Parts: sequence; C-alpha cells; structure tokens
Amino acid sequence: MDFGIRGRTALVTGGSKGMGRDVARMLAAEGCRVAVVARTKADIDDAVASIREQGGTAVGITADMTDGEQVRRAVAEVREAFGPPSIVIGQTKFTVPGDFADIEDVATYTDSFQTYTVSQVNLLHAVLPAMRDAGWGRFVHIGSATAKEPVGNIHHAVANATRPSTIGLLKTVSDEYARYGITVNTVAPGWIETQNAVDYLRANAGVATEDERRSWMLDNARVPAARMGRSDEIASLIVYLCSAQAGYVTGNWIEVDGGHHRSAF
Repeated sequence: MDFGIRGRTALVTGGSKGMGRDVARMLAAEGCRVAVVARTKADIDDAVASIREQGGTAVGITADMTDGEQVRRAVAEVREAFGPPSIVIGQTKFTVPGDFADIEDVATYTDSFQTYTVSQVNLLHAVLPAMRDAGWGRFVHIGSATAKEPVGNIHHAVANATRPSTIGLLKTVSDEYARYGITVNTVAPGWIETQNAVDYLRANAGVATEDERRSWMLDNARVPAARMGRSDEIASLIVYLCSAQAGYVTGNWIEVDGGHHRSAF
C-alpha cells in the first residue's frame, strides 16, 4: 500500500535505536526524508547509514530533546536540510524506579514531568506552526501503556504519576489542531523486547532466556499473547498513523500490548 507520504519530511526523536529506529527505517522506505534525532552520535550515524544503504534519504542530528533550546535547534536543522517537518515522532525517557515510599525527593517528580510532558510542549510549539500553515501534519507520541493502567509490580511510582499528563496535553492539542489537517495520537507499547526491557527482566526477575521470558509474560505479566512484542510491531502502526489514509484518526490512545490491558474500552 502506498501511504501517500512520499517526499514529506519526518523528524524521528529517539530514531537511532529500538522502536524509533524501526520507525525511521519504515518512513524512509515510504519515501520520506528522515531526520534521525538522538543523543549519541555514533548510534545516529549507524542508523542514518543503514537507511542510506537501503536507498533512503536521511540525516542525523544530535540533540537532547528534554532541553527546549536543543529542541528548537534540532527542528531548525531539519528545516534547513529538508524543509519543515510535517511528520514528527516524539518520545522521551525518564527512569527512576521505586515505590512511593522510596522516593522522597519531590524534584524527581518535577524532573519526570519536565522530561515526559514539557519536552512535548517544546516540540509541539516548534513544529505545529508550519504544519498549520501547510494544512497537513502528523504527530505521534510513543508513550507507555502504564500511563493509563499502572502496573503495581513494576515499581515506577514517579513515571506512573507523570506520564498521564502527557496524554492529557496531546488530547487537548489534537482537539485544537484537527481542523487544520493535523492529527495527534499516542501509541502505547506494552512489554516490547527492547534491550532495556530484557535487561530489566534479567536484573529484577531473574528471567534470562527467550523461553523464560515467554513463560513470565503469560504467568506473571498476564499478557495473553504469551510473549513480548517486537519493535517493528509498534513501528508499523506508527507509520500508518503518519499516512494520508489515517487523516481521520486523531486524539487517540492506541495500545499495542498483546492484550495486556484488560478493559474492553
């Protein structure tokens, strides 16, 4: 299927690894001019080289997307290289594990809010004006299923408290900008087999092999699919949401979690 986005400029934050890298690769395969934005230059260079080897068009930009000034600089560099980005993938990470009683420093919660929500405020302000002028845009946030249904045995009180604020922000923005041909959606991965998740299970649950992970997903995490998801299973949905065909899909929270979320709604 032709997604109708050939020639568009895409900015992919966190595009050097994992889900972001798969999104960047797939958008390039659809004919987008892709800017891979991340912190580590070596990883960025590797991702850009891989896209170019497959015939895609890509540049790499080093930036910390939790810093407002660096966000504005990164968007300016994308604009200079390819024109204003009309497809933007936003994601950030902040991990301070622990139960509520373990974390007494209130600044930790503030830092988490700055990372998850304020970063998206800065990114949206940097890219929405050009999308509005063009009458077309796609903004997809890569969030976490725990923003809607916190998982008690994954001891992340700080993230559970602050992630939902990002979802409220994006739902509000989606309502305000839908009339201009701009869609704003959140994709919420469940247990995805990234290196971080594999390392977490090994360190905290003693789960090391693929068979052990499958058993743990079914018996402990209660994932009906009885496995972790693949990053390309997240990326393929994100690319669809960036397509011309997805123009009537906005303001949504879409979980990709193997059935882990138990509510029918």
